[in-house]
Amino acid sequence: MVSSNLLKTIRFRETEQWNVKYFFSTSITSKYPISNIGKHTIRITSKTKLFEEPEKKFGILGISNEFGMFDAYTELGKNINQPYIYVENGYLAYNPYRVNVGSIGLKTDELLNKYISPAYVVFKCKETLLPEYLYLVLKTSIFNTLIKDNTTGSVRQTLSYDKLSNINIPVPLIDVQCKLVEKYNDCIKKAKSIEQEADLLNEEIDDYIFDILKIEKRIITKDGLKLLKTTSFSKLVGWGAKMNSNTIKPQDVFKSSQFDNLPLEFFCELNPKTIYPEDVEDVSFIPMGCVSDIYGEIIEHKLGKTSKSKGYTAFQENDVIWAKITPCMQNGKCAVATNLKNGYAYGSTEFHVFRTNENALPEYIYCLLRTKRLRKVAMSYFTGSAGQQRVGTDFLEMLTLPKLPIHSDNPDVITQETIVKKVFDIRNQVRKMHTEAAKLHTQAKKEFEETIFSVD
Repeated sequence: MVSSNLLKTIRFRETEQWNVKYFFSTSITSKYPISNIGKHTIRITSKTKLFEEPEKKFGILGISNEFGMFDAYTELGKNINQPYIYVENGYLAYNPYRVNVGSIGLKTDELLNKYISPAYVVFKCKETLLPEYLYLVLKTSIFNTLIKDNTTGSVRQTLSYDKLSNINIPVPLIDVQCKLVEKYNDCIKKAKSIEQEADLLNEEIDDYIFDILKIEKRIITKDGLKLLKTTSFSKLVGWGAKMNSNTIKPQDVFKSSQFDNLPLEFFCELNPKTIYPEDVEDVSFIPMGCVSDIYGEIIEHKLGKTSKSKGYTAFQENDVIWAKITPCMQNGKCAVATNLKNGYAYGSTEFHVFRTNENALPEYIYCLLRTKRLRKVAMSYFTGSAGQQRVGTDFLEMLTLPKLPIHSDNPDVITQETIVKKVFDIRNQVRKMHTEAAKLHTQAKKEFEETIFSVD
């Protein structure tokens, strides 16, 4: 539990700086002994000059606000121009400028890299404090409140190790710390197990689509570079060596052995022109961040004005939007645009737009475009420089799709509605499982926090 006194007195000579928060105090209560972090930790300051081994590769660690410490990249010593800190398993580190938003990490044996930038504050625990326990404490909302009382700076809030050392936290006996961590981890393991089941279920979407449409699942390979190759004009996929050297052509991605295969233009128009009605000013604004790569749907409709839409990609109700740039395309940012303000929207310039005609349901096109197989093949047709690679219209225009009736009263007939219903049923199951896993994550954090900061 956290309690704040509205006013406290302090001697002038004890005033650290002119900041009103230093005249207010925040204290915690717990059924466990309270002790400052510095009593149980040691700061790691020794650095290694990696540049002294210029041709050796070193694994560098990073810290994410959400996921903690992770293997960031490897780099040759000659490209690392300052000494780095060696991080052993059980060491903790945080970004002193972003600790208030959760930039804290714990080195575990699952991480292969061993060095981190000296910009991070690195420390280890003494025998009286379990690193896993301390890490969970540092990630609680109550500790975040304590951080705010100890950061310095006006614009860029900073938490030094000295300030961290003076923060009091509950410190139970080691065996109690172990039990608390074990209970937390058991809950998290359940959540991860459900997440894994959801991922496996999600994989079934591709299998279902390709099986029911009788599409051969050809292996995607990378052939060696051929300096010269001849082919007939009729077999050209498009202009350019890259377009014609891939093992899987666009027209083969969805090639069915049971249904007629027709070009994309039979089903929809690619990147059509959208004209707003003269009496419409308010529309939806859908930047890339508003499209979920997990569920493949628009998760937020921002308000836009047609007068400010110049330079953006315009689309309308029931259009399918598909991210063309890396890594959004690979991640599955694709959605059917529904519930748009006044039926219209504009968004990222990195969207391709598909507008279906009477031959296809938007959801049918969506189901095919969001398959992992299409995204994987599309990667081999990227154009542009590294970091700015995109899927061009040439690749998409050459796609062929199986022709199915939209609807049939005969339950034995495979239709577009059949596929859409099955895919969306699976997606809804995946969503429920993710929701359940998220609740377990929240429950684990809540129970841990309530236990250590409770006086009962």
